[in-house]
Amino acid sequence: MHRNGRRVLVVDDDVLIRKLLETFLSFHGYKVQCASNAKEALKLIATENYDVLITDYAMPEVNGIELTKKIRSIASSLPIIGISGTAREQEFMGAGANFFMEKPIALNALKETLEKAEELRA
Repeated sequence: MHRNGRRVLVVDDDVLIRKLLETFLSFHGYKVQCASNAKEALKLIATENYDVLITDYAMPEVNGIELTKKIRSIASSLPIIGISGTAREQEFMGAGANFFMEKPIALNALKETLEKAEELRA
């Protein structure tokens, strides 16, 4: 299904995760940009418009929870999907994320979650 160029920002310090998500999402018609940390992500959000943000929890300097809080203060309606290899759902949701997925991520479940996130923007 082509997603009409919906823009997704993927934030993860693991290059393999970024590449996997970029490849999968691009295949499904999303326009994907990636950032390896919160600082890069905030720069991109300041200059670009995204339809969905996917952020990992464990990153150097600023973790995904803190990034989510910062994004909520500047882009309150941007749907955020938090991802983590450990149980962080309550923390992500408390920080303002709309969805949470535990790693390893089932790609079909990610696709369904992205579709739900897009509905929030409609």
